[in-house]
Amino acid sequence: MKHPKLNPSALFLITFASGVFLTWIQPWHLTYYMDDAVVRLIGAVILCISLILNTLAYREFKKCLTPHAPFVKPTVLIKNGVFALSRNPVYLALVLSECGLAFVFNTLWLLFSATVLLIVLDTVIIRGEEKVLKSTFNNDYEYYKKQTRRWL
Repeated sequence: MKHPKLNPSALFLITFASGVFLTWIQPWHLTYYMDDAVVRLIGAVILCISLILNTLAYREFKKCLTPHAPFVKPTVLIKNGVFALSRNPVYLALVLSECGLAFVFNTLWLLFSATVLLIVLDTVIIRGEEKVLKSTFNNDYEYYKKQTRRWL
């Protein structure tokens, strides 16, 4: 079973750039609906959560001595730390980052592009990786899958 060849970081950059481009063409600000300071504070909090989540996930990769590159077959099924809360904390952090940036930059377009990011990550990348994990770890992965949600 092969990993999907779509790079999650490149996908993030594409969706982010699309949201910025749409904002440039036709601004659609969150401050039409909320106070500017509140919007930016919400964004900063979401970005901090994203950074913490990503850092904790990469610590688990390092601790378990397993590759974290999306195109490399995993050597260990990580079930501890943030992986006990979400099967995909790195991808969750990517989506949260784009949502946080939507608030920081005050644009609804980035919330829409974050939704596109989430859908493509879920349907293309994660589903492909799950097939690899199932073929690599069999019943252990099936049990983990039943115990832990895909996102949150």
